Amino acid sequence: MTPGLLSAALIVKNEEEHLGRCLQSLQGIVDEVVIVDTGSEDRTVEIAESFGATVLHRPWDGDFSAARNFGLDHVNGTWVLYIDADEHLQPTTREFVEQALCDPGGTVAYRIRLRHLQGFTPYFEYRIWRNRPDIRFNGVIHESIVPSLIAVAERENLTIGLAELLLEHDGYEGDQRHKHERNLPLLLEQVVNDPNRTYLWDHIGRIREELGEFEEAREAWTHGVELVRRNGVREPADCLVFLDLMLSNANSARPDKALADEAVGLFPDDVLILWGAALDSVARKSSTETVDLITRLLAVSPEYTARRSVTINQRITDEWAFHARGMARFKLGDYEGAAEDFASAERHAPDVAEYRTKRQLAEAKARR
Repeated sequence: MTPGLLSAALIVKNEEEHLGRCLQSLQGIVDEVVIVDTGSEDRTVEIAESFGATVLHRPWDGDFSAARNFGLDHVNGTWVLYIDADEHLQPTTREFVEQALCDPGGTVAYRIRLRHLQGFTPYFEYRIWRNRPDIRFNGVIHESIVPSLIAVAERENLTIGLAELLLEHDGYEGDQRHKHERNLPLLLEQVVNDPNRTYLWDHIGRIREELGEFEEAREAWTHGVELVRRNGVREPADCLVFLDLMLSNANSARPDKALADEAVGLFPDDVLILWGAALDSVARKSSTETVDLITRLLAVSPEYTARRSVTINQRITDEWAFHARGMARFKLGDYEGAAEDFASAERHAPDVAEYRTKRQLAEAKARR
């Protein structure tokens, strides 16, 4: 092994359920693991030490960046891998990692693939970077390393590359109310410090919606949309406030074609925006628009979506998309096209009897 090549850095609190799997996936891949424990009351520290990790202790003060940066201050490797306890690295080899990180100095960071939820597409995230004191997180929640990485890259004319490694995320199961109630005050604090970051407004909206505060959710998303209108599109995640507002419109029977058209104009090749606009057109009973939007959606390359750091439910790009276009084609009298779409939906989800029934009906209509 190349000594001191790669250090893994984590912050944890009561992660005994996930931590062992995470650390096991790093065995033989990283040279050291530095863990900042923020007050665990379970076996987290014991598990970490059993894998030979360096465990640091820092009381939780509501600041994710402060905890992560404390860990970064203590890593020794040339490169840092940022990973959470409820994530694990898909099997790879040390040789592959050494080859991926062999750049002599022109690369400051690598984006690697992350699958946030099972059934969703992986996307590229900034997870490996050079161990240097000017690369640090900022933000009390939704902490980001990206601004400092971009600043270093631009200042020193360095590149940010792609490495074909894959992290799998294991969390987000069960009742998330306690997490929402913890995160909402942090988000409201962070949005004061970073009021133009639309991702914060989108997350505020999603938490409000989960807590049953539907109008407050719409207000957050609407504010995010207004920020994009004022500041322009600054990052791919700006699409999310448009998406969630469109979904809210469609689900509450108040579609807004002007908003959908605006979103598609700003994000013409974004699968999530095309899907949200398609649902808006369904709510407006505009089948011709639905066919056009779904056809555009199905033509978007998965690799393009991954490089834009956007994750999507895989069913949007196969089963659900074909079913939505099939329904629209059926309403337009294109029974042959509808049958083909229902058949495609059926291939992706053979256990859904509804697709088979609709295919058979469309085929019967086409034969008449």
